[in-house]
Amino acid sequence: MSTLQPHVTFHGVCREALAFYEQSLNGKTTKLATFDESPVEFPAHTLARVMHAEFISPEVTFYASDGLDDSLSQGSGDVAFHVTFSDERRQSEVFSALSEMGQVVMPLDYTFWKVRFGMVTDKYGIRWMLSCPAAEEDWKDEDDSED
Repeated sequence: MSTLQPHVTFHGVCREALAFYEQSLNGKTTKLATFDESPVEFPAHTLARVMHAEFISPEVTFYASDGLDDSLSQGSGDVAFHVTFSDERRQSEVFSALSEMGQVVMPLDYTFWKVRFGMVTDKYGIRWMLSCPAAEEDWKDEDDSED
């Protein structure tokens, strides 16, 4: 079964936004990772930014990040749909369909966070993040990036 999860990019104020939503929605941030925690190299000025967070409240659940785009003003949040698949074939079919007349932002590939992941903006400007749990033999880790 696939699931759909909103993903909000807060462009530099993710921690502040999450604290606001924790209080406003009686929720909690259950996961938070920064770009510095990634085995992938990112520009030094982005390392303290939130790469991925998960927020849960009684009524609302979403993923969040600061993103990497320096061209947008701080706090100008945008939303993407994050879909988790249980089947790679279906993930590929959906990715291909959304890519038609759209723009691939990140091709489907196996990641260090142990999922097959890709991003695409469809022909209507909607950003999609598609993930599927990866088999252990497909995981990438720090050693893979040095080859």
